[in-house]
Amino acid sequence: MCGIMGYYSFGNTMPDKAKIENMFALLDSRGHDASGWAYIKDEILIVNKSPIRSAFMVRTKEWQELELQKIMIFHTRAATQGDIKNNSNNHPLFNKQGVCIVHNGIIYNDREIFGRDKRDGEVDSEAILTVLSSKCKGDKIKRVFQKLEGSFAFAVINKEEPDRLILVKKDNPLDLYYDEANDILYFCSERRIMQEALGLKHDAKRGFKIGEGKFHFYEMHNNHSLIINGDGVESYERYNPRKFTYRRDDYLFDRHEDEMLVECPWCLSTSRFYFGKLVNKCESCGMDITEDDVMYV
Repeated sequence: MCGIMGYYSFGNTMPDKAKIENMFALLDSRGHDASGWAYIKDEILIVNKSPIRSAFMVRTKEWQELELQKIMIFHTRAATQGDIKNNSNNHPLFNKQGVCIVHNGIIYNDREIFGRDKRDGEVDSEAILTVLSSKCKGDKIKRVFQKLEGSFAFAVINKEEPDRLILVKKDNPLDLYYDEANDILYFCSERRIMQEALGLKHDAKRGFKIGEGKFHFYEMHNNHSLIINGDGVESYERYNPRKFTYRRDDYLFDRHEDEMLVECPWCLSTSRFYFGKLVNKCESCGMDITEDDVMYV
């Protein structure tokens, strides 16, 4: 389980840095092996990341001197593959073309994607970056859904398209808030993190909840991509994912007879489930999954 977050400021008002700092520190709960952020300034991609938790990252000189930009993406990592001491394995991940991503989830067929090609790090998330950066024509988001097996929620920025933010969701949570007063869109792996960091509370009338002030909540649908530009929503499209073939023994561990791949009833992500085990927790959201909850994929 990792955490992603970020924002798009449409107007001249930047987010309150103290609130972004708080949100980034709170995202630490989803992974504290490494953390980082990225943005584009003057057509240059700038990435800052380190194998320390975000709660410590916000105390660094780099964060204290950081001036927030119109679009920023952030990540906190729970390492499953690839040594955190090799910073190429930590997020945000980027390449020479200036494409940069933050990813929460697991890609099972990354070896298939790379083949014998040399890769910068050892993490499965690189497969997303590789597909997005391919020279093929057509919809590259569609290729991600067609080529990759696993679960993913990720954000993309690209120095060649500095006014664009791409958000993609498949089987992992991704929530959004639009701040109408300041014209800023926020996104995060967990709604509660944004609520706490932004100080949001429900208004009520006659005992009915009527909203959270000038903040409007949106939950991305599964198997969708959202492309944002300076005017707002450029596109919101649904995709058909590649049929999943379970090959856990190719990834991290040997497959066990009592191990199944299931759909979490809480966040709808894909997770391992062990029959006979006293407690099973979702690998994405951390909630308990019981045999009564199991939905096979």
